[in-house]
Amino acid sequence: MTTELAVEAEKLTDACRVIFGDPTTWMTADGYPSSLALCIIDSLWSTGPSYGAVQKVVARYSAHRRLIGHDASQDGTDELLHVFKDVGGSGAFADLVGNHNRAYADRRAPLKAEVVYQAALSLHALGIRTMKDLRERYEADEHLTDLKKVWLRLPSQSSGVTFNYFLILAGYPSVKPDRMIIRFVKEHGAIVRELTPMQTGDLIKQVATLYPVAANRLDHVVWRYASGRKVFRDKE
Repeated sequence: MTTELAVEAEKLTDACRVIFGDPTTWMTADGYPSSLALCIIDSLWSTGPSYGAVQKVVARYSAHRRLIGHDASQDGTDELLHVFKDVGGSGAFADLVGNHNRAYADRRAPLKAEVVYQAALSLHALGIRTMKDLRERYEADEHLTDLKKVWLRLPSQSSGVTFNYFLILAGYPSVKPDRMIIRFVKEHGAIVRELTPMQTGDLIKQVATLYPVAANRLDHVVWRYASGRKVFRDKE
């Protein structure tokens, strides 16, 4: 860690301690501990104007699975790929979940539904088909090198933001340096240099180490604060 990053981390840690206090009082993110499919869908749809739209996508996919007698909270890549096949491809999947957003702002860009399909195919080909497979791969390589390599090759995913969010949703210690996290760091970190998303993520990880708290927990509470959501749990 450079001296500059160390100083920035100390300043931001002080600010976070003032704002957030005791980590045991924070709201937590549930994620999808048993659904590889929902981790893929949520993470790849998350880079949009509103998280509410993502929640609707997840809800509509889950409702479809219930309608045909299945539980989306247990789905892996097998089940997700079968849905794409059954409905007739990525365009029909976008119809199913009521969202035709594209991977980036260009009418020629692939639908996010297509990126989800490509991600499911890629994980399936790697032998990562269930959350059990992901856990075993993580135990063998905590950097998930092979998975990260294919994920970053997906359309418009080279920044690593959605990969990090995928890890968070799956329950692993990571940070999603999206626009909310970047805004918080700029406003409360007293940082004069321009940070890339990945540098922002590294900074949040350093703050988590200093706090100390799990990086994904700090990421979540910062995101909630920056987006105007409830930060602290109700007192019992």
